[in-house]
Amino acid sequence: MQNVHLPDGVTIDPSQRGDASLPANGAAPERLGAAKSPVRFGVLQGQVRIADDFDAPLPDYLLDAFEGR
Repeated sequence: MQNVHLPDGVTIDPSQRGDASLPANGAAPERLGAAKSPVRFGVLQGQVRIADDFDAPLPDYLLDAFEGR
């Protein structure tokens, strides 16, 4: 288990804590803490806009910048 040192005055809400322990036998980690709340679809309906060309290929100059050329 890893210990994390937080600055003075910083607290963590126990309901938001998500600890995980790794068993020595390589089994899946056991999750502790509060369960996630259910997903609510449509909460941001009408508040978010995705551009029509969202999945269009990047221009060459921008693709080169991402690839470090």
